[in-house]
Amino acid sequence: MPNSDSSGSPSIGAIATAQSRLGMIAQFQASVTGIGSLPHVNPERAVHFVAELCPEVPFWPQLPRRNASEYMLLQMMTPLLDLLEAKSPAHIHVLSRSLFQKRLRTAEAAFDASSAAGFFAFENGCIAGLFDKARMLKGQISGPLTLGRCLFVGDERPQPLITNPALMDDLTDYLARLAVWQVERLARFGRPVMLFIDEPALSPQLSPPPQIAYLRRVLDAVRQAGAIAGVHCCASGAAGALFGAAPDVISFDAYSELEAYMAAAEMKRFLARGGGLAFGLIPTLIDPLEISVDVLLHRWREAVVGFGARNGDAPGIIAQQTLITASCGLGLLSEQAARASFEQAQRLSALLRAEFMMEDPVYWPLSNRWFGYLVQR
Repeated sequence: MPNSDSSGSPSIGAIATAQSRLGMIAQFQASVTGIGSLPHVNPERAVHFVAELCPEVPFWPQLPRRNASEYMLLQMMTPLLDLLEAKSPAHIHVLSRSLFQKRLRTAEAAFDASSAAGFFAFENGCIAGLFDKARMLKGQISGPLTLGRCLFVGDERPQPLITNPALMDDLTDYLARLAVWQVERLARFGRPVMLFIDEPALSPQLSPPPQIAYLRRVLDAVRQAGAIAGVHCCASGAAGALFGAAPDVISFDAYSELEAYMAAAEMKRFLARGGGLAFGLIPTLIDPLEISVDVLLHRWREAVVGFGARNGDAPGIIAQQTLITASCGLGLLSEQAARASFEQAQRLSALLRAEFMMEDPVYWPLSNRWFGYLVQR
């Protein structure tokens, strides 16, 4: 049992690490972060965008419009790209099962600049001091369940990897190594690290417990590397599967499912153990400027106050464990729309902090337009 003593109980080191993660989650303070993808094609420009609009919990930008290898699934498979043929964004054919399996077991799990330019530009931004106000740094990888459903093996009747336990074991181990590589790279910059596993294919119907175990293995690897381990899923009805994976942080489409998540039976235990919530309240498929931030604040307040009334939790405590995000990645939007999304998220963050008397955000543009927005309400 990892991080345990001979009796099978958690070791002192494991307990200290868990306490450290809980302390970091309590410092979320309604900060804004991103899911991962941005519409930019210039990585340096994307990183400066993150530094401007996401200074407290910056993330490295995935840039699917830059080239096909930066698409979220192919990007994770950099050492194996020569063995893959993308039939569609959600159907990637494995050209040689035997070579693929061997490569999964032996390849160095790492990004390179050709398929993850945003990652290396983000590292350069850290070196240059662009993120000196950061509470923590955020990374992300695609998860084993999503890749397992989109990678297909076999020539006559291709089947998804998820149906092959041996290949799924190897894929999961590879992704765990990639997650640890990313955590270790980001940890060099002296900030806590949070890494999200992106699982859009997660659902209670398609993800029975034996399959959820693959995801939990990657989450455990992230924790053992010293980082906060989160899962992002914007699919409808995925709450049960998300809670079943037992991440430190759950990132979900709160614009569509806020009330359902806050009413879920598992939420009480999740928050009681110090779990964090990344509320995806800024919708991706609607013009962000058409959304009333006051309405979003009211919905958040009503859902959280209702939860507190049922379970005895103060909304202010939950607000401390809250991140604000878009409902999904922004890679298919225009740069202007992506900016509007983050600006709306920052407005909502400022309102939450003002209402629940959290410390002032570091995001105060020189125009002080957030202060003006609060005064005008």
